[in-house]
Amino acid sequence: MNAPAGRPQCGHTQAFGLDTGPVSTAPVIEPEFFAREREAIFRHQWFNLLKRADEIPNPGDFFVRDIEVLGTSVVVARGPDGQVRAFHNVCTHRGNRLVRAADGCVKGWQCDFHGWTYATDGTVQFVPDEGQFFDLDKSKMGLPSVHLDTWAGFLFVNFDDAPRQTLEQAMGDFNQDLKPFPFDQMICAGRWRYHVKANWKVTMNAFQEGYHVAFVHKRSAPDAFTGTDNPYCNISHMKLQPNGNQHLSVPGNPAHDLSPTEQIAFKFGSTFTQGTGGRGAYPGTQQDKSADWGFELNILFPFSRINVGAGWYYLDAFWPVSQNETVYELAYYFPKPKSAAEMISQEFSKIVLRDLSREDLYTNEVTQRALNSGAIKNITLSDQEAAVRHLYRTVERLVGR
Repeated sequence: MNAPAGRPQCGHTQAFGLDTGPVSTAPVIEPEFFAREREAIFRHQWFNLLKRADEIPNPGDFFVRDIEVLGTSVVVARGPDGQVRAFHNVCTHRGNRLVRAADGCVKGWQCDFHGWTYATDGTVQFVPDEGQFFDLDKSKMGLPSVHLDTWAGFLFVNFDDAPRQTLEQAMGDFNQDLKPFPFDQMICAGRWRYHVKANWKVTMNAFQEGYHVAFVHKRSAPDAFTGTDNPYCNISHMKLQPNGNQHLSVPGNPAHDLSPTEQIAFKFGSTFTQGTGGRGAYPGTQQDKSADWGFELNILFPFSRINVGAGWYYLDAFWPVSQNETVYELAYYFPKPKSAAEMISQEFSKIVLRDLSREDLYTNEVTQRALNSGAIKNITLSDQEAAVRHLYRTVERLVGR
C-alpha cells in the first residue's frame, strides 16, 4: 500500500542512520538520568543566552542570566573598554550574589553584604576597611570569568574550565547553512518566559516535529501549516548533524485561507502564518527549494534554537531545572518597524506565536504527568518524529543508556 501524499516512508530515519525501535521513557522520568545529563552534557556545552551583543551596545550595559541546571548565575557586561565579558554572579569576598537587577547600565556593582565594589570589567575597585585584611591582593580578587563567545552576533557561554570544543565547532554545519541570514538587520520585538512542569526533552519534543500540528493547533492555526496536499504537516527538509544539531523546514500551506486579521497584518509585513508570501528567498534558508516553505527550526544541541522565517526570526531555549521542570524562553525579532502599520503587523505575529507556544507547553505538562505514572515504558516514533529520536539517541550516547 502506498503512503498518502506528502508522507515519506522512513526517509528521514534511515537517511541519518537511526534505528526504528521504541525509545525508553527512563531519560525523562528518572532523577538519576537527569543528574547524569548535568555532568555529561550541560557542564560542557555552549549555551545560547538568547541575547545579541548589539543589545548591550554601551559601556556599562549588562544583563543577568540564571542557569538553574548548574546552580549558578552569570552576568554579561560591556566593560569600559568596550569588550563584552561574562562572569559568575558572585562576590569574591564571602560568596554573596553580587548583581540583583536583571539588566541595566552601570559603572559598577556594589555587594549589598559588605560593600565590595566591582567595575564592569570584573576588577575589584573598592574594599571597605581594606587594611583589616591579611595580604589582600585586589588584582587577584576579580569576578570569576566564564567563557564567552559570539556567533553571528549571538552571545554564548560555556562553563567548562577548558571548553572541549570551540563555539564554531559546536555550531557545526550551521556555520555554512544558517550564517548568511540577515540577523543583524532585525531587533528584538518581544520576549516570553514560562515555567513548565515537564522534562526538558519532553518540552522540546513538541517543537521537533509537525505531526501534532493538525491536532494541537487546530484552533489557533487550522490550515496555516496543513492542507490537502500535506494534512499532517510532514517536514519538507530535515538535516540531523552528528553533534546533535538539527534543521527542520516546516511547510506552509499555499492555500491557507487568510483571516481578515491576517490579511491586514500581512499587507504591512511578514507574518508567522504566511510563509514565502512572494517576498523573495531569504539567504540562509531553504525557502527557494520548496513551493510550500513555511519557516525553519534550527536546534543547537542540547536545548536552544535559532528559528528563521521570511522577514523574522526567533530564539528560544528549553532551560532544564529538574527531571520534571523546564523554563521555556522565547525572543522574537523583526526589522525595526518604519510605521505604526508595520508595528501592528508584528504584534499580530507575536500573539500568534505566543498562542501556539502555549498550546504546545500545556500538552507537554499533561504528557509528563502521564509518563511519570509508569503506565508505558517506551514511546513509539514515526518517521515524522525522526528529530525526536535523534535527540534521545544523542543524549543516550553521551550519558550512557
